[in-house]
Amino acid sequence: TSGWQKSTTMEAMLKRKQEIIVAAAKKSPEPVQPYLVKAAPVLALVLTVVEMALPYVTMVYEYAVKVYAFLEPYHPEDMACVFAGLFMAFFGGEFPALITAVEAYRQIGFEPTLKALKTLWEDFKTVQAAFEKDDKEDKDKDGTPDVQQISAGELVERKALLFLRTTNPETVTAAITAISSGWLAVLASLKISFARAVTLGAAIGDVLRKPAVRYLAPPLKKLVPEDYHRWIIPGITYACKFIAISIAWTIQRVISAFHSAIRGGHLASAGVLIYLHKYNFIKLHADDTYLDEIVGYAIAALGFLAQAGAGFHLPFPFNLLFLPLSIVEWFLVWNIMK
Repeated sequence: TSGWQKSTTMEAMLKRKQEIIVAAAKKSPEPVQPYLVKAAPVLALVLTVVEMALPYVTMVYEYAVKVYAFLEPYHPEDMACVFAGLFMAFFGGEFPALITAVEAYRQIGFEPTLKALKTLWEDFKTVQAAFEKDDKEDKDKDGTPDVQQISAGELVERKALLFLRTTNPETVTAAITAISSGWLAVLASLKISFARAVTLGAAIGDVLRKPAVRYLAPPLKKLVPEDYHRWIIPGITYACKFIAISIAWTIQRVISAFHSAIRGGHLASAGVLIYLHKYNFIKLHADDTYLDEIVGYAIAALGFLAQAGAGFHLPFPFNLLFLPLSIVEWFLVWNIMK
């Protein structure tokens, strides 16, 4: 019975959200209306999942803040470079675009973007609290919240007006501008950094295309109906481009894995020595010894061999643990290639 009730509640939530999305679509520009209406079921499911996951995300964030507060006397911020170095040494080949983006943010200064993200997060929590309060409001005292007694269109208008009353347009605009400026600078840096991979992919694609068309087009014309013959050469061309780009990115991934392993190993070993010297655990300074370099190269070798042994892919369970980072990496690569 409990499972059936949960299923019924979920269906009601999805249906209500779908109605809201359709109502909002009708108020959007006419060219995009049909697409939003068709996407309403998917968008409703995504919004429901996000809504259900949000409390857990907030709980994890608050727990992380408490853990950091507990570790603060031990200065965990001074060990950040050690953990970053180990991550680069053992997993850097899987995230070349992400690591390059972080490096770019370090060079242009991440503080404005971080401040903007904090501003938007605080504004989001204010709006969320206002929405939760509005969802419980019952002005006519009939025992049913007012939002459940109005149509989807009226609910969209009500929430939109509440959002406009609650949020601060000046701070939100400034935050979005700061994030956009930082992102455009990072994207430009990424495109420059990976221009060789893109160029290599295009060159390999041109080399593959001619023999592929020569040897594949004739048999495909026999297999494919005549009405679709005009798609054979474009199809072969796209397939060659896909294969070429995959080869180019594989080569780039190996190069990135080697580079990040060396950089990460040195970063981790030097970070440990600096931390121990800074807090008087040892008197030896990193500049006075080759120990950090020896250990760094050892970590780099282990890291690169571990990545090569895994085929330059994340093994289980790291593929699940780093799934959010993988999604960011895919997004960055898509922006570089488009």
